Amino acid sequence: MTTTVVRATSSPAFLALVPHLLECTPRRSLVIVPFSRGRSSGAMRVDLPPAGDAPTEEGVASTVIGMACKVTLTDAVAIAVYTDDIVSGDGTLPHTGLVDAVRARADICGLRVVDALVVGTDAWASYLEPATRAHPLAEIQDAAASGPEHDVSADHLAAAELPAASQDDARRIEQLLVDVEHALSRSRDRRRLSPARRAAADAVAAEIADAPHLFENVVVLPSEQLELTHLAALAFCLERPALRDVALMQWACDLTTGDAVFRAQTAFRAGEPFPEDLARPMWGEGARPDPARLRLALELCRNVASSVARERRPGPLAACAWLAWASGRSTHAAAYTDAALEIDGAHGLSEIVRAMVDAGRLPEWVFERPTSPTGTGSSRGSRVP
Repeated sequence: MTTTVVRATSSPAFLALVPHLLECTPRRSLVIVPFSRGRSSGAMRVDLPPAGDAPTEEGVASTVIGMACKVTLTDAVAIAVYTDDIVSGDGTLPHTGLVDAVRARADICGLRVVDALVVGTDAWASYLEPATRAHPLAEIQDAAASGPEHDVSADHLAAAELPAASQDDARRIEQLLVDVEHALSRSRDRRRLSPARRAAADAVAAEIADAPHLFENVVVLPSEQLELTHLAALAFCLERPALRDVALMQWACDLTTGDAVFRAQTAFRAGEPFPEDLARPMWGEGARPDPARLRLALELCRNVASSVARERRPGPLAACAWLAWASGRSTHAAAYTDAALEIDGAHGLSEIVRAMVDAGRLPEWVFERPTSPTGTGSSRGSRVP
């Protein structure tokens, strides 16, 4: 579920703004937009169930309205169906059974349905109009022309595709990872490295030595200041579950939390119990993270995943999955977990995130309405001497 605030004065204007709520143009999707006192700050999307499969439609309706009810102060919802079917047909709109089920469930839960719309390949229409009437898609396009200018033309799966990586950078990162592994293990191969490669490996090792400092730097430094040394060190850490989990909890909170999780991981390996309060964010409990911070971390992990060899990808892909899940984007999380599990079918965090997605579980904080444009998440934080 996303948290962009929009205002619309007509059905075409609302349909023009739904992609901005989702930051993509949905396809074959059911979108629910919760409202509180006429104001919406988010939207949720699920795949369309097979048309005419009443039990599945009832299940989907129950799930999406249940999720809408969890959003703070929700008193109404809008429904939008995106289908590959035509709308201007024999008078029966596609997926009417699903929309009827959603409306019925909303009524049971005391939620008003402010609009119920469908966008097909040829037109759009309203399920609430007494007589089915198809409207031209140009009305949505005209409304979009006067709306936000962000590019949301990609569908809901495109954002989970990894960015293209420089082959030269990928080769250099792989070399750095191999060399630093030799350096840290003090193997004979380290002594065979050229002075330049040994110095580069030592630079990566120095970044890894203070992992929380590294994790903070990569999300606060301007992108042009990030070097291959940073990316190689991050790739090294994301391959290792204990360090990866420090990174995720730190990005969801702050540097102070990262330091605390790092110390707790060390103590846990010595036999001490892991503090429950430090583990809560991993399961989606606790204070709402800063969405912009999660987004930066996700882009970094996507870049790492695209830049490392295939066998090294499950770690950064699992990090991508958790960060997407923490941001309320279960579809993307599922895509990342599938990619990771295709490489390593028993990858722990990927299996955990996939299980949460399959169960329809989202972090508690995605149902909170933000009190400011940037949300109520944690800031950078500082170290306590």
